Amino acid sequence: MRRIKFILESVKHPKWTGACCQSSKGLARKMAQKIENSKNVIEFGPGAGIITHEILNHLPEDGRLTCFEINPVFCKHLKTINDPRLTVINDDALNCRKYIDDYDCVVSGLPLTVFTKPQRENIIAISSRSKKYIQFQYTPFLQRKLKNHFTDVKLDFIPMNVPPAFIYVCSNSAE
Repeated sequence: MRRIKFILESVKHPKWTGACCQSSKGLARKMAQKIENSKNVIEFGPGAGIITHEILNHLPEDGRLTCFEINPVFCKHLKTINDPRLTVINDDALNCRKYIDDYDCVVSGLPLTVFTKPQRENIIAISSRSKKYIQFQYTPFLQRKLKNHFTDVKLDFIPMNVPPAFIYVCSNSAE
C-alpha cells in the first residue's frame, strides 16, 4: 500500500489506525520473529500488512494467520496477499471469537492507549487465552496492565521506527 493512501486513512480514521505512518520493516520483522513455533496466529489491526507479510515469512507451511481489520480499505489491500495460509476478516478484533476459537499466538498493532478501559481489557483478556501475545505500542506504560493477565511480560524497544516503538512479548507458560 502506498504511504500516501495509508496517511489518508489515518487522517480519516485516527482511532482505527492509531498511527500517522506505517510500521517500519525492522519493527515488523522483530515482531514476527517472536511468534517462534506458533502455528495458529491471529493478527489484530494489521493495517496495510507490513507485519502481516513478515508473519507469513516466519509462519510454518502448515500454519494459519487470521487477520482482523476494521478498516475496509485496508482489508481490500490485505486480500491481495496471495497466500493460502491467510484469512482476512473485516470486523472488530473484539468479535474474533465469532470466527476463531483455537489460536496459540496473538500479534497486535492495535492502538490500545486510545481504547476505552473496557475495550483494552477485553482485547488483553482475549489475547491471554493464547500461549503468546505480542503487542506493539508507542509508550512503555502497558506493562503493569499486562502483568495482571500474563505470568511473563518482556519489553523490547525499537528506536528505528517512526515514532520509536515498544514490543511487549507476553506468555502464561515457561518458554
